[in-house]
Amino acid sequence: MFHDKLNCHDVATMDKGGLVVENSRGIVYVATKQERYIAEAFLSATSVKDLAADIPITLFTDLPDSVFAKASCFDAVIPIDSAEKFGRSWSEGQLDRIKCLPHSPYSFTLHLDADTRIRNPEVVSAFDILEQHDIAMVECSEDNSYSREKYGQPMFNVGFILYRKSARVMDLLRCWERTTKEFFQIASSEEIPQIACLSHVDDPDVRRKLLFMDQLSMVQLLSPTVNKCDVDCKILSERWNYRGSNSGRPAPTDVIVDHHPELRNRYFIRDLALASMRCQSQGEPQLALAVLRWLDNHSPGQMDVMKLIVMNEVHNKNYHEAVESLDRLLFYYPGYTWANSAKSKIVALMVNRAPVDD
Repeated sequence: MFHDKLNCHDVATMDKGGLVVENSRGIVYVATKQERYIAEAFLSATSVKDLAADIPITLFTDLPDSVFAKASCFDAVIPIDSAEKFGRSWSEGQLDRIKCLPHSPYSFTLHLDADTRIRNPEVVSAFDILEQHDIAMVECSEDNSYSREKYGQPMFNVGFILYRKSARVMDLLRCWERTTKEFFQIASSEEIPQIACLSHVDDPDVRRKLLFMDQLSMVQLLSPTVNKCDVDCKILSERWNYRGSNSGRPAPTDVIVDHHPELRNRYFIRDLALASMRCQSQGEPQLALAVLRWLDNHSPGQMDVMKLIVMNEVHNKNYHEAVESLDRLLFYYPGYTWANSAKSKIVALMVNRAPVDD
């Protein structure tokens, strides 16, 4: 799974020179299969750096050449080979996550799902919890978790895992990987057999969906009521991993990790556009433009995104590219006054700047 250029086995942590540094603390993301997931990790990592700039961040990915993987918010990027066996990209991405966690380059690790945002600088205190405990997680709420609802038993959300590299945690992670593979194999069967942990679930389609979720394999090993590997587990409040509520329940005060599903859905384009503007203001114009172009390619026709591209190109004095971008904007929005006016001004500027023949 891991490329030869980096041996990740049982490394406590490494600095950028490759030297082992004991007792370090850092955040790990795993984003594979789709560049969108790396874009989400980029947004989450940026939110970390905004509030806790000194926390090192490592990204595991099978797309290390992505523009997002090259962003400065990641202190290290570890290329991996993604799992390809079960025919479901999303589930295979979950297995990638499980395989990477034992290879965290930190003694104390906070693993976050890519579709999260840090809202509170109190996140830095998370690692202090590991001075007294092996692992810390947040329980799924009954009103915001499909797997919790259908399984019918308490479980943890695995999009937030705070852990140290104790022997028991490493055993837990190995067992989680093994159990997940077993469940994915069963879920890949043409007909889903009855298995003990899902004997209460009659619908075979629901059984298949649950078997393809890594939270089901985790709950067999660790939950608020199960602890097969005898880890010292701290249960954290919902403010450490807020997933929203389908019942209208108000959010907790002072949310630390925002993991609301709308971050992946409604706010993704907006947040990525805002991130590009910040890159521009912080002296990273090439990254800003690359982010906008990626967004324009993957969500074409967004007026505000295309306008930002034009303004970015003008700021960088790329006038020909700005005109091309305006033509594209006018293709989507014929007769748009702002675009026509901007094009006339830029063309006039190009004419005035052109060299004059003798």
